[in-house]
Amino acid sequence: MSIDKWALLINAVALDVIIATAIAGLIQLRHLRAQNTLNAELAILKDGGDPHFREWREDVAGELQTKLKDLAFLAEYDVPNVDRSKHPELYACDWFEQIGSYLKYGLLEPDVLLDVTGTSINRLWNQLAPAVERMHLTRGDSLYENFEHWAARGRLWAKAHPGGAYPKNVPRMRELKGVGAGPGTIFRPAIFGDAPE
Repeated sequence: MSIDKWALLINAVALDVIIATAIAGLIQLRHLRAQNTLNAELAILKDGGDPHFREWREDVAGELQTKLKDLAFLAEYDVPNVDRSKHPELYACDWFEQIGSYLKYGLLEPDVLLDVTGTSINRLWNQLAPAVERMHLTRGDSLYENFEHWAARGRLWAKAHPGGAYPKNVPRMRELKGVGAGPGTIFRPAIFGDAPE
């Protein structure tokens, strides 16, 4: 074999190695992004379970809804530095703003986040909208724009998935009644309500 053919063969092998390395790198990047998304989702869920956050959500859904009907209460949002001891709901707005920013800039996987939060973020936006819209009058639409972005994306996601996002190729549990149940299986019949065979 001539030296030119050997050089061509070596170059072809080197190209194959480079291509294989690039493919492996892309696969690793995909796995890293998935891991980062999972970590972010877990952090969001953890924050959502925080006692202070639960207290803010309960206040937003309960007492705040009555207060928002009071014009004097709404006027308190007009000052530049709203007294957060009287308006703890703004801490929740701040948190929603932060997560909305992560969503807007692609740091969170939209389908994953919106599958879990699409309904609840819309409910929270609807509950907090009177306060946010009142603050928009004095501070402009950029205030809590990322919270609004998250809510808008959630609403669009819910519209695109009216029946949820359950995979079409996976049967529902009601369709699997009795599958895998019975003696010699890991599922006991009582789980499915079936009589023992």
